[in-house]
Amino acid sequence: MSGPQAATGVTAGRDDDDEAGSPDDAGAVDPEAPWHRLSWRMLLVDPLGMLTRLLPLFLISLWLGSNRNNYCFEIGVISLIVLGSLLRWLSTSYQVGRTHIVLKKGFFSRNVVTVSRQRIRSVDTESDLFHRVMRVSIVEVGTGRADSGKSDAERFRLNAIDTAQVEPLRDELLKHRRALDPTLREEDEEQWGSRYGEDISRWRVTWARFAPFSFLGFGVLLSLWLLTWQMGDMHDRVMELAVVEATVSWLDSLGQPWTLVGEVIAVWMVAGVLAIITYAIRYGKYALTDHGQLLYVQNGILRRKHQALDKARLRGVEIRLPVYLRLLGGGRLEPIMTGTKKGAAASTLLPQAPIKDVRRVAVRILGDPTPVTVRLRRHPWKAARRRITRGLLPFWVVAGLIVLVRIDSGPSADIWVRWGIPAALVFFLALSVDRIRMLGHALLPDVLVSSSGSWTAKRTVLEAEGIIGWTVTQSVFQRSAGVATVSAATPAGNGVYSVVDMDADEAWALAEALTPGITDVWHHDGDPDVRSSPSMGVRSR
Repeated sequence: MSGPQAATGVTAGRDDDDEAGSPDDAGAVDPEAPWHRLSWRMLLVDPLGMLTRLLPLFLISLWLGSNRNNYCFEIGVISLIVLGSLLRWLSTSYQVGRTHIVLKKGFFSRNVVTVSRQRIRSVDTESDLFHRVMRVSIVEVGTGRADSGKSDAERFRLNAIDTAQVEPLRDELLKHRRALDPTLREEDEEQWGSRYGEDISRWRVTWARFAPFSFLGFGVLLSLWLLTWQMGDMHDRVMELAVVEATVSWLDSLGQPWTLVGEVIAVWMVAGVLAIITYAIRYGKYALTDHGQLLYVQNGILRRKHQALDKARLRGVEIRLPVYLRLLGGGRLEPIMTGTKKGAAASTLLPQAPIKDVRRVAVRILGDPTPVTVRLRRHPWKAARRRITRGLLPFWVVAGLIVLVRIDSGPSADIWVRWGIPAALVFFLALSVDRIRMLGHALLPDVLVSSSGSWTAKRTVLEAEGIIGWTVTQSVFQRSAGVATVSAATPAGNGVYSVVDMDADEAWALAEALTPGITDVWHHDGDPDVRSSPSMGVRSR
């Protein structure tokens, strides 16, 4: 934005490289295009949504009881919420012009966001329960990679507009994509519009069986426990429930170590129920649809989200295969692409699902089954040895703690020595063997496939054209073992994807194969026998 506008607090969104709007806001405004306001139903949806977030506090207050006769604080909070919603509705307006879209918002701090229509890459929508009841939706316009780093003031986000206007608005904002491909005809709307598309995958109720074997339920359970713990009286009431007291008494009667095992199973069962509920709410009605140049992802029951992913920004996929899901034949699929927000909930292509569905969707998106099914090249035996030595480090910590418990408690803790140490050794050895099995990489034409990990195992498929730099690192222990870690830098996804503990002599050769000429800078134009490169994988000419 220009200097005078910046001084008045005007903010413009940015896309990958350039300003999203024109340097002059007056030039971005179309004098012939009408200005629109958000739906008046926002005055109901916005306060209800904010009050819902405070609902747990109201429920706790009702449960614990209250003898107060003065509710000025609660009335004041509700009044401020309603007033804030009214001010947001009065101060927000938007325009869809011929070359730009403009959003004006903010009452005390005025912000103007302009976006060039040619740089629009996605039009995402979401709606929670109140939005659907009131027939309104949230619409957010995306321009590319930098969207994930924008503040709320810089986002072109409309909360909320009439649901009936969402489809026409989305098609209007994305119709320029048809002009990018002159072979498309007017009737080929399935290639650029939002009403048509080919289903790739849809949510199934049976997928919920994977939810208990994730950390969703444990996160919810921990949050509930912290909430009750902070409210001492409430925590006491929970612990005094008949079912809780009966369960605790039965577990105590088992004796150690079965008491601990039973407690872990009981906690896992409660967390599993919460995980299934959370999973269904978050991913219910999930659907992945191919719209030609775009992929549409929708999920959620209470809060419905619709996200458009531009295939032109796709740089690969990442198949998440944590051991606790693989044991049940499950996995998860994430995209590697620019212009998406970091985080599973925002960019997941396929939530926890059968591994055959994960691979099928990955092949469908990549258009080639080879990167998904290719047999990986195993790393040297020294890399396998490192998997075992590093994998057993937690075992020594656990064994040390058990010995300390034995020293402190005396012979009564002998059972922990007899059962705990062997069980921990078998567990961490099994994880180490699994890490060895998952470690490897494959070099395909213009594609790098890598795999590593066990507890958080993943198989990464990254296109060479998405790689912008390489880093080869060696720790002291890696140098003694003759292995190195090769990291490919990319503006997509997590930013860095690594091949762990591969042969050091082949490290830079891998980079050279995918990015030809990357090591030429290390060779002098004069004497060919003189070089200034590191020794890993680059040999003298």
